Amino acid sequence: MNNNNFNSDNNDARKEIADCQDVIAHLGDYTDNELPTATRLAVDAHLDVCPECAAFHASYNHVIDSAAELREPEQPLPVDVQNRLRAALNKRLGINLAMIA
Repeated sequence: MNNNNFNSDNNDARKEIADCQDVIAHLGDYTDNELPTATRLAVDAHLDVCPECAAFHASYNHVIDSAAELREPEQPLPVDVQNRLRAALNKRLGINLAMIA
C-alpha cells in the first residue's frame, strides 16, 4: 500500500472531522460502522480526547439500545400470507417460488 495515499486519506478525514459538530454529524454512520476507515479513525481520535463527544456518543448508543429493547419481537408471517406473497411474486416476476406446505 502506498503510504502517501494512506496519509492523504488520514489528512482528508481529519479535515472532515475538524470539530464536535463534525463528529455528531457522522455519529449515525460511525455507530453503524459505515464510515471509511480513515474517517472512523478520525472520529475515534476525537472521541478519545473530547469528553463531551464521548458522553454524547455513550448516550446515543444508550438510546439506540433502549429503543431496540422496546421493539416487539418479530412475528413470522402466517403460511397463507407467505403463499399469497409467493404466488403474487411468481405471477409478477415470472418466477417459480415453491408454495409452503
